[in-house]
Amino acid sequence: MSARQLIVLVVAAIAAIGALFVIRGMGGDSEPAATDSSAIAGEQVLVAARDLPQGAALAPSDLAVVLFPSDSVSPSFVRLSSQPSAQADFVGAVTRRPFAQGEPITTGAVVQPEGRGFMAAQLEPGYRAVSLEIEPQTAAGGFIQPNDRVDVLVTTRIDTPDGGEQVNSNIILEDVRVLALGETTQTQTAGEAPQVIQAAVAVLELSAEDSRVLALADEMGTLSLALRGVQVETVGMVRPGGRVPTQQSGSVRVHAFGTVTGGNR
Repeated sequence: MSARQLIVLVVAAIAAIGALFVIRGMGGDSEPAATDSSAIAGEQVLVAARDLPQGAALAPSDLAVVLFPSDSVSPSFVRLSSQPSAQADFVGAVTRRPFAQGEPITTGAVVQPEGRGFMAAQLEPGYRAVSLEIEPQTAAGGFIQPNDRVDVLVTTRIDTPDGGEQVNSNIILEDVRVLALGETTQTQTAGEAPQVIQAAVAVLELSAEDSRVLALADEMGTLSLALRGVQVETVGMVRPGGRVPTQQSGSVRVHAFGTVTGGNR
């Protein structure tokens, strides 16, 4: 090998070694940059560790803690920064609605029963659970389910002087939440066909004034429930006992309808 070839090989080796050090140096500089970009400010939030149905009494295995970006944390989320023992505090609480796995637990969607039963924990503040006898075969074909919204109608029959009968039917309560039908308290969320519920009693969520109105109407005539569609548009209507939603003219689209009869008339 000539001296010229030897010099060329030495220069090439030195260049290769230099390039290796440069590449390593670039890699070392980029690593802290990647670490810096991955450091996102966040808060630890209490979430559902599995899919939870409505009315579930929370166990330790139902709850988990996940780091959420600070700008995605709602004030209603349960944050460990303000409640460090939340994962233990919420054991035994009852869910007022279903939760999906990983969904943050919100303060208004769970309630501590404080020694009371399941139904008491499901009620909105200020409301009562009122039962109404129904006939299964006329309960909207059995398709009314817990958490559906219904209107309550009363039908009265009055004897006329000529020996006939005058029949009147009026809506007395609107947009009432159904808490339970018989022993069924869960809403059907899956399946190939709608579930038919055969029940003899419906439990409605009513204000104190609405409870009084229902009891009075039950003595006056026959009570019926009309199932409301989920696409009903509502506006506020003032009625004794509070403000309740009512439908706009021409806006109701009923996807199922039936009557449930209370009492013998």
